[in-house]
Amino acid sequence: MKPMSQDDFASSKQGCLLPNGIRIAYVELGDLRGTPVLLLHGFTDSARSWSLVAPCLAAGLRLIAPDLRGHGHSDKPEGCYAIPELAHDLRLFLAELGIAQAHVVGHSLGGRLAQAVAERWPQIVRKIVLMSTSPVPRERAGWLWNNIVGLRDPIDPDGDFVREWCTGTVPVDEEFLIHVRRECAAVPARIWHSVYYEQTAYDPLPLLRDISAPTLIMRGEHDDIATSEHQSQMLAAIGGAKLITLPGLGHNMHWEAPDLVAGHIRSFLQRA
Repeated sequence: MKPMSQDDFASSKQGCLLPNGIRIAYVELGDLRGTPVLLLHGFTDSARSWSLVAPCLAAGLRLIAPDLRGHGHSDKPEGCYAIPELAHDLRLFLAELGIAQAHVVGHSLGGRLAQAVAERWPQIVRKIVLMSTSPVPRERAGWLWNNIVGLRDPIDPDGDFVREWCTGTVPVDEEFLIHVRRECAAVPARIWHSVYYEQTAYDPLPLLRDISAPTLIMRGEHDDIATSEHQSQMLAAIGGAKLITLPGLGHNMHWEAPDLVAGHIRSFLQRA
């Protein structure tokens, strides 16, 4: 698959109206007859988060990357941004696309949603990949929280906070980052507040033992959000899970080294 122009990426999105009334925007890439892989982006990102990885991952796989509720081009209702509600959207989304079973790959918030789907509906999940995912509630303190609680619309895509939030530990393609920052800043402040607050109120640790799908945990060495302690907790809780730590990379590993990350994902998904 050839890399898609970042200028053209948003125009490639389709729409899916769920039975709960939420319209989800999504991009479908790769081999439409291949094994389905649901790609779940992180907090305030969009399906674009996977645009650098997709060309390296697409051969033989049907890649489906939705914008989560409240993000990108999907509907942005006033409420219902807790992990269970977002996960329920994804179950309905797969059903609307006629997909009975899929691999689920999630980054950060998307990884927490991959966990939730695998816990609640194991019959629809083949394998899961949890990238840069913390299993514990984020504390209501520190740099991220302090910036989020102070956000007001309109959010500046070129402001210091958005630039620091949408970055990498190593250099990332600048054209990609320009689009990412614009889409991130377009997420209404109320949704930043709601999604982050709901994450602090949700503790997934007691449910991790319910995951039966083969699981790969991936962490960048310099990730200060999904720490090595967090990854050890997930590794201990999820039976048979495997952990890969990628040297030199940070929280947004799939932006920083898309070919390397795609190679690890492909190897895991294709393993018998």
